[in-house]
Amino acid sequence: MYINIERIEFTVTDACSGNCKHCSNGGHRPNRGSVDADAAVAAVEQLVERYQVKSLMTFGGEPLLYAETTCRIHAAARDNGIPIRQIITNGFFSRDERRMEEVANALCESGANDVLLSVDAFHQEYIPIEPVMYFADALIRCGIPSLRVHPAWLVNENHDNPYNAETKRLLKLFTDKGIKANQGNNIFAAGNAVKYLSDWFPSPEDADLSVPCGSAPYTSRPDEIDSFCLSPNGDVRLCSITIGNICRQGALDLLDSYDPYSMPAVKAVLDGGVHELVRYAKAEGMDMDISDCRSACEVCRRIMAAIENR
Repeated sequence: MYINIERIEFTVTDACSGNCKHCSNGGHRPNRGSVDADAAVAAVEQLVERYQVKSLMTFGGEPLLYAETTCRIHAAARDNGIPIRQIITNGFFSRDERRMEEVANALCESGANDVLLSVDAFHQEYIPIEPVMYFADALIRCGIPSLRVHPAWLVNENHDNPYNAETKRLLKLFTDKGIKANQGNNIFAAGNAVKYLSDWFPSPEDADLSVPCGSAPYTSRPDEIDSFCLSPNGDVRLCSITIGNICRQGALDLLDSYDPYSMPAVKAVLDGGVHELVRYAKAEGMDMDISDCRSACEVCRRIMAAIENR
């Protein structure tokens, strides 16, 4: 009723080979370790039994730090007929050229068919460009069906700032090799981006808390779920809420028991947006300081996390 899964997303690991100042997960230190491969494969197999899944994506952190797990997930997607099998990687998981060749081959053999390389001014502050370019060449030699550069833009691609200028210089290194760039994404205020790039975002005083639920990028209404998102520890996240863990319960069982209107905090968001969620939290004795939040989504995430951790 509330769910029609068209896309599966795996955060394979929180571990990363960079520490980029634009990273939305940079507010916490990543734990080493990856999603359980057996549980991830089982989730894919169960979901395709019921839903017409159109795409699957792996990302992180840096998913190729756990290349074997990542490749198992893509192989499961291929074997179960999911047509689009994407990975977002910064391309820097080893300095050993033999290892880079080995992973490129494994990724191609697993059925991954759309590789998005994160290249921009922010990644390359920490990640040397030479191994990334070598890995790109290795993927081309293996015959990867699609390889694109996936940049992060500050404000937007057309904004005139030093970060975007450097990103465009870096992208040319790849386009000169025949590797196209996609539109990438605009950085949003979360994690390290708030810490290091706050001057480029609207101030908390200007945050618009009236935006409709599900209208922001990478979000959806809790009663119109089309994406199944898995965290490294097995938690299933639907936008800002956790509904269970696939290491303890089957994917379909989790979805079958999901009713957003039976969850008071989620119902508050659906009925009255973030303003209603704030009122609900206060009524529950959670008079939280949200004065530093720069978006409605950040307010929602903070309150939902506090409710889950009570």
